[in-house]
Amino acid sequence: MTGPMEIPVIDLGGLNAGEEERSRTLAELHDACKDWGFFWVENHGVDAPLMDEVKRFVYGHYEEHLEAKFYASDLAKSLDTDDDRPEAEAEEPSDKVDWESTYFIQHRPKTNVANFPEITPPCRETLDAYISQMVSLAERLGECMSLNLGLPARHVADTFAPPFVGTKFAMYPSCPRPERVWGLRAHTDAGGIILLLQDDVVGGLEFLRGTHWVPVGPTRGGRLFVNIGDQIEVLSGGAYRSIVHRVAAGDQGRRLSVATFYNPGPDAVVAPAAREGAAAVAAAAYPGPYKFGDYLEYYQGTKFGDKDARFQAVKKLLG
Repeated sequence: MTGPMEIPVIDLGGLNAGEEERSRTLAELHDACKDWGFFWVENHGVDAPLMDEVKRFVYGHYEEHLEAKFYASDLAKSLDTDDDRPEAEAEEPSDKVDWESTYFIQHRPKTNVANFPEITPPCRETLDAYISQMVSLAERLGECMSLNLGLPARHVADTFAPPFVGTKFAMYPSCPRPERVWGLRAHTDAGGIILLLQDDVVGGLEFLRGTHWVPVGPTRGGRLFVNIGDQIEVLSGGAYRSIVHRVAAGDQGRRLSVATFYNPGPDAVVAPAAREGAAAVAAAAYPGPYKFGDYLEYYQGTKFGDKDARFQAVKKLLG
């Protein structure tokens, strides 16, 4: 049983078992989406050797192409200095910058991997194989969420079609002044289902549960971490909620993060699904129908702001 601050772990192998086990797994997933908005999955169908290959690629690419550039940046130079101020006068972590080295590769419906000529053909093949399995996992989770919400099995997939799939490759380098900057400031994710392959040694990711920040901690046993984005909250009429999360900067070593986003396409139309009774009343508080691309454009300037205010502003824009 999950403790009060013990993140749920969903064994997806139960979906392929007998009817009783499948029903139990669906119920556990529903509770995790409803009560947490984030959870671990195991027996998820993504090959462990492939996950290891992706990690090796990210480490190698960072060391060869990004690390020196990051530590030569103005941000790194500004923190890598002695601070003679009394501890009591130390600044709060900056709300203007993030201590991260990142790049984003689009996979579907089109890819921009040609913009990264330093990525060799064998590495591209590895990434393609990995993304194929991650998309299958996202589609499977979307089907389960749809069924748990009392909707047709393909409701999430059909709403998102054609889905936009992209990956944010991030490294959070060891920070000389972790008290002065966030690795990544607090926010919710704009899209749909986020699948995270993260570090198995260094932590730093934190999710807000009620009034408490819950540390996710390093990966264990080949698990993947899942959280839901704003569009799943809208689609579910608030039954499932996207959760504020952040990354703390640290001085105990670099942290790897490979976040694959399974999002609606820019022209996909998102709206709360038709519900009845109290669920319909709750859903009425959400915007929609709208094109995801329009929501994303507004999100770009409000990512680190209040999510509920963003929903209401989008609803007002729709008239």
